[in-house]
Amino acid sequence: MKKLIMHFLAVASVALLLAGCNGPDDVAVRFYEKLADGKAQEAAELATGEASGLVAAFGGGAAKELKGASFKAVDTKIDGDKAKVKVEVTKDGKTDTEEVDLVKENGEWKVVIDKK
Repeated sequence: MKKLIMHFLAVASVALLLAGCNGPDDVAVRFYEKLADGKAQEAAELATGEASGLVAAFGGGAAKELKGASFKAVDTKIDGDKAKVKVEVTKDGKTDTEEVDLVKENGEWKVVIDKK
């Protein structure tokens, strides 16, 4: 019985870790990382349907600004199918904080790009 409980706990722990990999904070950080790596198309896949075309088309410009930066989610607020994530962007010893809006689209968190 003890062996069965230990197996269950191990499986549950892995499931929780995997579930955490697709939270809004993880998606926001991966979005920035993809842009910094010059992978605009992959970043676009992390954006909402209407924003993905903008990211794919103009993401290359962000790569120059973000290259060599590190990214860390420092605050996440979830309200149903919407989330706001504050991401620290550190480059050349300077840290700025960006706020990223996300929504759930087909069960997955996606970055919302304001067209303004």
